[in-house]
Amino acid sequence: MATPSRVCIIYTGGTIGMVQTHDGLRPPEDPRDFTRFAPELESFVDVDFEFLLNKDSTNMSPADWTKISEAIFRIAERERDSSDFAGFVIAHGTDTMHFSSSAVAFALGGELTFPVVFTGAQTAPQVPHGDARVNLVRACKVALTDLAEVVVSFGDFVFRGCRVQKKDERRFDAFEAPGYFPIGHITEVIDLHPSAKVRDPDCPRFDLARIDFRPDFETGVFQVALIPGLHPELVLPVIAHDACKGLMLQSFGWGNVPDEDPYSFEKVVSACVDDHRKPVLIVSQFPAHATEGSAYAPGLHAVKAGAIPTGNMTNAAAAAKFCWILEQITREGSARSDRLEEVRRRMQVNYVREMD
Repeated sequence: MATPSRVCIIYTGGTIGMVQTHDGLRPPEDPRDFTRFAPELESFVDVDFEFLLNKDSTNMSPADWTKISEAIFRIAERERDSSDFAGFVIAHGTDTMHFSSSAVAFALGGELTFPVVFTGAQTAPQVPHGDARVNLVRACKVALTDLAEVVVSFGDFVFRGCRVQKKDERRFDAFEAPGYFPIGHITEVIDLHPSAKVRDPDCPRFDLARIDFRPDFETGVFQVALIPGLHPELVLPVIAHDACKGLMLQSFGWGNVPDEDPYSFEKVVSACVDDHRKPVLIVSQFPAHATEGSAYAPGLHAVKAGAIPTGNMTNAAAAAKFCWILEQITREGSARSDRLEEVRRRMQVNYVREMD
C-alpha cells in the first residue's frame, strides 16, 4: 500500500493565506498560491485545495463550524478508497481558531480515524521572518502522520483541538493548552506524545462508519464574564429573551460566583434554571483547574442553585460543546422538564478528551 502523501488544505480565511498583489492582499485561489510562498511543500506532499470560506475569524459563527465539518466529511467520503490521501489542514484565522477546532472535534466525534490539523499565522506570508510559511509546512507534516483526532499545529507544538486557547496576539507561540500539555512536539520529526490518539493500523484510514457525525450547533448562548460589582439585574432581561438558549458564567477562581447581595448571581442562576428552564454553565477564567473543585461557598452555592460545572474545559471547548448539545436536544424534541437534566448529563460526558 502506498504511503499517504496527499493532503487537502481547506481555506477558511485568516492571515496565513493572504497573497500580495498590486491591489493589495487577497485570499488564495488555488494550491499554487501556497506553494509559491512555501515551495518546500512540493518536496514531500501533494496538495489538494478547497476554497471554502474567506472570513476574518472574528466573524466565524456556529454555521461556519458546520460548513467546515461538512466539507471535511464530504471530502473524506470522496477519498475513502484513496491509498495516498492522508488527511486535512484547515487554514484559519487565529482569533477564534480554538473555538472552531473544538467545534469540529465534537462534530466529527471521538472515533475519528484521520488527522484534521488547524493552523494559522500571526503574520502574512510576505513577512520574510514571519510564521505563515513554517506553520503551513509543519501542519502538512502533521497531517501526514497517523494522528486520528482534531489538532492545532502552531509554532513548535501540536495541541489537542479541544484543549487549546489563544494566549498572545503577536508572538509566534500564540497558543497554549491550559490544564493539559501539547500532544506533539515539532522537531526534526513529528514527536507525538503517548496520549495522542492515533489510527488503529488494522482499520482503514477513512473508516467513516465509525464516525458519529453530528455537525450542527445551536446559537443563542450568552456568556457573562464576571467582574466585581457587576449588577445581576443587567443580565436578567437577557436570559428572559426568547433568543437566549442558555447562559455561561465565566467565574473567578475554581468556579466561584458572587453570592452576597447586591451582586449575588445566585438569583440569576435560579431565574434562568427555575423560571425560564434554561441551562447555566460555569466556566473558569483559569481552565487549568476544574470548576467543580471549589471548596468555597460561592462556588458551591451556584451549583446548588442549578448551575452546571464544566470541569477543566477551556472556555472555547465548553461553549462549542454547549452549542452542540443544545442543538441535539432541540432536534430530539426533549420535553422542557427533561431538557435541563439532559444538558447536565451530556455536559459531563467526555466526548473527545475535552476534559479530565
